[in-house]
Amino acid sequence: MNSEARPAASSSDQATSDQAWAEFWGGTHSIYVNPRHVEVHYTRLARDLTALIETRNRPLVLDWGCGDALSAPAIVGACAELWLYDAVGPVRLRIAQRFAGMSGIRVLEDAEWQGLAPASLDMIIVVSVAQYLGQGDLERLLDHFRRVVRVDGEVIFADIIPPHVSMISDVSSLLGTGWRNGFFLAACAGLARTFFSEYRRLRATAGFSCYAQAGFEALCVRHGFAVERLARNVGFNQQRMTFRLRPSG
Repeated sequence: MNSEARPAASSSDQATSDQAWAEFWGGTHSIYVNPRHVEVHYTRLARDLTALIETRNRPLVLDWGCGDALSAPAIVGACAELWLYDAVGPVRLRIAQRFAGMSGIRVLEDAEWQGLAPASLDMIIVVSVAQYLGQGDLERLLDHFRRVVRVDGEVIFADIIPPHVSMISDVSSLLGTGWRNGFFLAACAGLARTFFSEYRRLRATAGFSCYAQAGFEALCVRHGFAVERLARNVGFNQQRMTFRLRPSG
């Protein structure tokens, strides 16, 4: 595991970093440049995730680290049920209010996530989360996933960032997406805002966890999974990676 823009962190440093990211995602931020960007992003996310979910017969799916989960209504139809969990309290509150009473969608609290029965999930999806976790946290998460996913189930890890991929890749992906989808000027303005934003400062100081393909695969194998890298990443940024994990042994 490589940490972008910082040396290897101690456990106390990592806890501080994790808390900084949690506070960022729990508050108000401007990752998306305008409503059109939000629409395009979540439409693509829903399309790609639905294609993966539909390889199974209406599975029970957990979206772990789901964030605001704006793609949930578009993918729930492919699921027996869609469960949502995010470790950030204010995010859980937002999505619990957003999806209250919506058929097929359930928001898990911390105790419910921790208390899931063994072999209870058909599929777990984790999109653009691993970069905010220290390796120790990721390894504990893999152990928990191995316990709660069925023997014939799977875990999808999407948006894994290789060590050689920098923020320039994100800029290029955003500008290209904006050009193709009618929000190029807004994307340029958004990048200017990002330059002075808390997100840029956190990315520089708290850093990202990055994994080479072989390193990520070896890590997953050590925690009881067979791993394959999929041909395409979920979402627009094809410099990042998506993996399918299945229980082994």
